[in-house]
Amino acid sequence: MTTVYSNAKNWLVQADLLAKSGLTDLTGGKDSGAGYGKAIIGDFSIMMPAVYSLVRNRNIMHHETISKDGAWVRYVEGSRLDLKDIQFFWGSAALAQSDHTLLHEDKAKKAELALESILADLAVLNVPDGVKLSISLSNHNPERWGQEIKGRVEGTHTFEHLHPVTRSIVTKTVEIVATGIYPEGFGSIAHCLFGEASLVLDPSELAIALDIGSSTWLVTVFNGSGAVIDRHLIEGGAGELHSMIARSLDKRNDRVSLLSKDVKHLPSLVNQGIIEGTFTYGGNHLTGKKFETEYSQCLDEWWSNRIEKFANFVTAGNYLDRAKYLVAWGGGVSLPVVDQNLADLGFVVLNNPQFINALGLKLLTQIARGA
Repeated sequence: MTTVYSNAKNWLVQADLLAKSGLTDLTGGKDSGAGYGKAIIGDFSIMMPAVYSLVRNRNIMHHETISKDGAWVRYVEGSRLDLKDIQFFWGSAALAQSDHTLLHEDKAKKAELALESILADLAVLNVPDGVKLSISLSNHNPERWGQEIKGRVEGTHTFEHLHPVTRSIVTKTVEIVATGIYPEGFGSIAHCLFGEASLVLDPSELAIALDIGSSTWLVTVFNGSGAVIDRHLIEGGAGELHSMIARSLDKRNDRVSLLSKDVKHLPSLVNQGIIEGTFTYGGNHLTGKKFETEYSQCLDEWWSNRIEKFANFVTAGNYLDRAKYLVAWGGGVSLPVVDQNLADLGFVVLNNPQFINALGLKLLTQIARGA
């Protein structure tokens, strides 16, 4: 059973335990995602915003920044000679910098920064020094980027990060082996067919998967052997819903105070209000405002438009009548109302949906190692 960091206290306790565990060999799976990267390392799950920021002025003490979803890392030495002495922020720590890079805006960055993403995960998890990590990764175009990712990730890497408990800088050396670079969603199929959430599907039978991510809806038709029969991409994932709600809030006429006049609302704060279940924008009394109405209105438009495109694709391809299962994963399937809409349509909504691909990638790592 994987352990998800659900609060800071839990994270700190687990990070301290992992560092003292004496583990020397870990397996994992890494889903670079769009808005968020997800990873399963050993028995731990970690999710961070897929955001990078290079530290340009190394004389400024930046490394006090760390949380359960962000970190500062310095590459000391190792197989990546081009990274020697490079410092960077990842996740929420990078978002706090004005010159950050959002990986989903440039898909090449997912390959170019694959090692940095993994090192940030290892820093937040606080893995023991000397660990060997065998890991499978996913990419939108493994034919184009697979060898480059493997070359950038594999090898021995010595890096520094801030210890989450003592707040002192610690140095770790890890050996990373990339056991496979798979198409996006391939891990999810593996998890469904061969992992904990097994679907009973003969090789001749079909299933239709709907992955609602941050930037897209991805429809995948696959058979019981794991072969992908067809795919269809629908633009505008959960991030578009957040943007729609933010634009609706921009148009509100009610002014809570002069401080909130002409505010341009941020999709990230909308997302935060949804995740926390408060449906409140902003965390203080000066700017905080409820957006249940906007959520309901925008969700209806966002959902109806995209589910129609989904229906058109699966019926035009004559897949719907032949499918034994409709299955859903991705962070967007957990959105309020969306989860019920999917259930009403007969979808199997998997537990821990954001981590399904990473779980499957870890399974593929174990299979590759003969575990």
